[in-house]
Amino acid sequence: MTTVAQQQRANTGGKAKGQSNDKKTEKVFIRPNVRAWRMIDNYTLADTIAVDTLTNGHQINNKIWKENVMNVTLGNLGSPYLSMLYLTKRRTEGNILYNTLQAYLEQPEDLVFFNTKTPYTNLTYNMGFPKRRSEEYVHVFFTQNVNKRLNVGAKYQLSTSIGRYEQSRADHTTVRFFSSYDGDYYKYNMSLSYTRNEIQENSGIVNDDYVLYPDSGDYQYDKPDDIPVKMTDQKNRLSTYQALYAHQMDLAHIERFNPADSSVSEIPVATAFHQIHLMKNHREFKIDKLQPYLQKNKDFFPAILNDSTHTVDSTRYFSMTNLFQLKLNEEFNSKMKFGLRAFIGNDFRRYYYPNQTVRKPDVKNPDKMVVHYSLHDTIQVCTFFGGQIFKNMGEHFKWNAGAKLYIQGYRRGDFTINGQIAGMFPIGKKEATIWAKATINQRSPEIYENMYMSNHFKWDKQLESEHTLDIRGGVKIEDMNLDLTVFAATEDNKVYFDKYGHPAQKTEKGDAVKVFGAYLYKHFSIIGFNCIARLTYQHTSDMSAEPLPEFALYTSNFYENLFFNVLTLQIGFDWRYNTKYYAPQYIPAIMQFCDQDNTRKVGNYHYLDPFVNLQLKRARIYVKYEHINSMWSKNHDYFHTIGYPANPGFFKFGVSWNFYD
Repeated sequence: MTTVAQQQRANTGGKAKGQSNDKKTEKVFIRPNVRAWRMIDNYTLADTIAVDTLTNGHQINNKIWKENVMNVTLGNLGSPYLSMLYLTKRRTEGNILYNTLQAYLEQPEDLVFFNTKTPYTNLTYNMGFPKRRSEEYVHVFFTQNVNKRLNVGAKYQLSTSIGRYEQSRADHTTVRFFSSYDGDYYKYNMSLSYTRNEIQENSGIVNDDYVLYPDSGDYQYDKPDDIPVKMTDQKNRLSTYQALYAHQMDLAHIERFNPADSSVSEIPVATAFHQIHLMKNHREFKIDKLQPYLQKNKDFFPAILNDSTHTVDSTRYFSMTNLFQLKLNEEFNSKMKFGLRAFIGNDFRRYYYPNQTVRKPDVKNPDKMVVHYSLHDTIQVCTFFGGQIFKNMGEHFKWNAGAKLYIQGYRRGDFTINGQIAGMFPIGKKEATIWAKATINQRSPEIYENMYMSNHFKWDKQLESEHTLDIRGGVKIEDMNLDLTVFAATEDNKVYFDKYGHPAQKTEKGDAVKVFGAYLYKHFSIIGFNCIARLTYQHTSDMSAEPLPEFALYTSNFYENLFFNVLTLQIGFDWRYNTKYYAPQYIPAIMQFCDQDNTRKVGNYHYLDPFVNLQLKRARIYVKYEHINSMWSKNHDYFHTIGYPANPGFFKFGVSWNFYD
């Protein structure tokens, strides 16, 4: 494999031809050049991505709305969320308790690596008002090449949002160190990270009518934070450590003559890969004083299983994945024009979660009984192997097909089979990329889907394996800024969380969940006026197991112009909308979005965010008023899900500055 860094090696500079060694000689200028990539296909192929320096979309400061047109969320920056677009849904393997925080917990496939000619630094600061309910975001990023081959870097992120409603604060901190090396025969990508999340959980406002009908009877509240919430003493705290080291070595080279320029180059015959990924995380759900809530509403919690005075549900998780791969490189195989890859790996996972508590006499006061907490200790190990045949080289036609099979352990019998094909075809005078992809998957339930215990939830099930068939295809015409995708999926034995917060499964004949739809992206532009539109249509056969809005729309509408050849100005507004649907309800004790049992639909509401974007050389600045129409709209049904209204009007600004020295 030829990595991006190898294909586009940075020049660190040096003396120009004929330059003297005179100390007065001026330093040669090196043009800034930063290249970035993610590793795909199990870290065997570098996929080039753009460095975030664009003016378009800079005003969207919440990562979940950058990634998805439609989400179910608690409304506050940094709060748990779930994509409501089938195309962008994904699950966290191993620990489902982290499924609702994916944007704040980078997985190996999310990591970005760099190669630079000059040191690259980015400083970003975002602020939201009013100050007493403010939100702040700080991002500090630095990377540089030590030499042509070795790159190092670090990232620090801090996000703090108090929230417009009481007890909804969310704090996130991420620290990451990374490095990559691109040698002639040996390469690596490495990452070390720590993430801490703390979320105050209010379980929603006491009555949705307080927002829906603000002028009715006793529902008049001067400020959103005056509206009563169900809980004021409830938190989720999570911490995660991750380490990744993925390296590769070319096993042999052959010389190949290039008649175009009469040059001779070395081609790697095969490459061996090894990847190890370690993850350790700890989650704690805590309520300091339970009695006041039990006295007000005995039905608020479904059960008290361990302690009626307070709740301390602690779960710990450790995983280690080792993966070995051997690839016959496509460049070497000049006759067959394709490459081959085989792999074998092992997953080790260890879970600690609450066990039944025991009451014992206090050591210092034998007459007093105290609660002693203990944890289940469960280990799951499995082994898998697979392979892939692929054609990634060439400008007009690419394809791949692969399979993965678990042969030992708790996931024995699970498998994934996938294939993808893409080609360049003329459509009129334009060139279009037409592609198709299919995936067949069998997945055993995760441990917390089968068994779990805490102070308020307990289940012990024997769920069957899920079976999924997912087919997607589309056309992309870059000259027209057009991207169209159609999709269809069938999910047998679908696992979901029911209205009680317990795992459930669609196992009856004819209960298969069917989803189909289409996604359209189009950028319209005429004499400075722009409209970036993203439209999704999706239909689900089961709103309990797979709740989805039928239509979701996002448009960014703005006028853009360049002043004095250095200042780019954008002025316009963002518009979001989705149709009504039964959005899943949120249960803090298990951090899951669950079936709401057709209690109330949300949606059919418009969100308008006017903004101004400025880009002056390397600095980007935005000013916007988020959800401005809440100030005059007679429709107050701005809920992402029942109990959780969106933030009303919110003024925000931010600045992002890039440095290349």
